[in-house]
Amino acid sequence: MKVIKFDDGPKNEVFAAAEKVLKKGGVIIGPSDTVYGIYGDATNPETIRKIFKIKKRVSEKAFPIFVKDIATARKFAYIDDRKARFLEKVWPGPVTVVFHHKEKLPGVLTGGKDTIGIRIPNHQFLLELLQRLDFPLVQTSANISGGEPMRSVEAAGGLGKESVVGLIIDGGELPKGPSTVVDFTRDNPIILRSGVITKKELDEILGV
Repeated sequence: MKVIKFDDGPKNEVFAAAEKVLKKGGVIIGPSDTVYGIYGDATNPETIRKIFKIKKRVSEKAFPIFVKDIATARKFAYIDDRKARFLEKVWPGPVTVVFHHKEKLPGVLTGGKDTIGIRIPNHQFLLELLQRLDFPLVQTSANISGGEPMRSVEAAGGLGKESVVGLIIDGGELPKGPSTVVDFTRDNPIILRSGVITKKELDEILGV
């Protein structure tokens, strides 16, 4: 299993290696602004099935996606101007927002549901990687379903040894926890899961 460090040195090798794996339908493990994640092409059903297998996750449970900008999020989900202004305040950042999707992504990704979680992560590796790709990334925490999210590549690396993971990006120890999940399928946002951003902090960001 190839492991590449994402540090202060040259990063072209990291992005080239990650792009190569992802564009061939492969899966990578890497850092984010929350915990280590498993990533793949969100438009490729076979890639998504690989991640379900890695996670040992039931098919009814949907995966969220990472996008490079709000325009891309609006391509895949119903997001009006008012909701887009909300996103401008919380993205990039550790807030996953759930919207009704436009059925432009594989059904296996959404678990047959009419909603999808979307986020722009605030991490240099993912921000630049997303800019280099012409598809969003299916993303989920790097752990077996129901297990604790992993904050180090040493912990996450065990998944790579037993699966079809093509590359691991070592981004060091990650100090934070999972993202906050907000349901914005209706008129007002509702917190479904508290995470790095608390309700109080979210209210402050939004000026509530």
